[in-house]
Amino acid sequence: MRRICSALLCLLLVSCVPAPLPVRTSAPTAAPTSTATPTPSPTPTATFTPTATPTSTPTRTPIPSPTSTPAPTPKPTPTPDMCAGATSRGARQKFTFEAIVPCLNTPQRVSQFMKNNITYDQKWDMAAGGNEYAPAWLVYERGSDDCDGHAILQCYFLEANGWDAYMIGLSIEGGGPGHNVCGVNLPDGRILVLDNQGFVEGYFNSLAEVARHYIAKGWMWDGGSLRTIRASQITQVTTDYTTPKVTELPWSFHEY
Repeated sequence: MRRICSALLCLLLVSCVPAPLPVRTSAPTAAPTSTATPTPSPTPTATFTPTATPTSTPTRTPIPSPTSTPAPTPKPTPTPDMCAGATSRGARQKFTFEAIVPCLNTPQRVSQFMKNNITYDQKWDMAAGGNEYAPAWLVYERGSDDCDGHAILQCYFLEANGWDAYMIGLSIEGGGPGHNVCGVNLPDGRILVLDNQGFVEGYFNSLAEVARHYIAKGWMWDGGSLRTIRASQITQVTTDYTTPKVTELPWSFHEY
């Protein structure tokens, strides 16, 4: 009986004892996965590359596009011919004596000038009562003279331009016919003679030939003097009555 009661008691106790609460098994906390810290890659060391020195390229100046057509470059103005018309008729009125001298630089130009600009007139000798030699500039201003004035002016032009020119006096002392001409020694040794108004009388081999030529023409008497003088040596009006006289000028005398 006692055993039965014990058994019953045990049952009661068992039935009276609350069933143990189920233990909530918490999900095991996952151990934190250790995230592997990535090993930092080594920072690449910058390699120093030397910077090349830039080559200096010359800067080109941009050529501007023309906005308008450029004006053409003017042609140089031709230098005017300062001697134009120096041998023509009327040249004596156009040119001063000083201006025309360098223009009449050849026997041909002198001859042409004389024909067109200087007339033959004996009144100057007649007014002087005999020979009258005037300097070249005065003959030029007058525009006329007889044989001595023509010879002086022509020789002066040529002498001033480097020619071996001289006035030739043919028996000018009187006692017969007399004459004056301009002689020019040419490079070839011959003598060119310019007579009144630039007339070319010819070429001669010597002054003796010149004298014989004019004796034959009757413009010099045989036995008269043959003399020469530079036109530049006649610097003032000289006559048979001045001091010096015409025959007392610094003449050079020649045989023939």
